[in-house]
Amino acid sequence: TSLDAFRGVAKRQPVFALGFTVLLLAQAGVPLTSGFVAKFGVIRAAVSTESYVLAIVAMVSAVIAAYLYLRIMVSMWLAEPDSSASSATVLTLPTRVVLVASVVITLVLGILPSFVLDLGDSLTALAR
Repeated sequence: TSLDAFRGVAKRQPVFALGFTVLLLAQAGVPLTSGFVAKFGVIRAAVSTESYVLAIVAMVSAVIAAYLYLRIMVSMWLAEPDSSASSATVLTLPTRVVLVASVVITLVLGILPSFVLDLGDSLTALAR
C-alpha cells in the first residue's frame, strides 16, 4: 500500500522524517503549530455564528485526519524499513531549504500568530 512507502523513513532520512512529522502535526491541528491556529479560527468562527453543526463536523474531521496522520508517523518512526525498498534518496539542497523553511514558518506562526492575524484584520478593515 502507499503507507508502506513510509516504513522506516526515519532510519533512512531522519531530517525528512522530523520535518514531515512537524508538518503532519500541524495538519492535525496540534497546538503551537499554524494548523492549530487555523483550525481554532474556523471552529471559533462557526461557533460565533451559531453554526454548531459545522463546528462539530470540523472537529470530527480533525480527529479522523489526526488518526490518519498518526498512522503515517508511526510507520515512519517505528516500523522497520521494507527490505525491498530502494536505497534512500538523498535530499537535495533546495528540498532541504523548502522543508526547513516550511517547518520554521509553521512553528513561528503557531507560536506567534498575532502578527499575521493582526495583518489580516488590518487588511480586512482597509478593504471595507
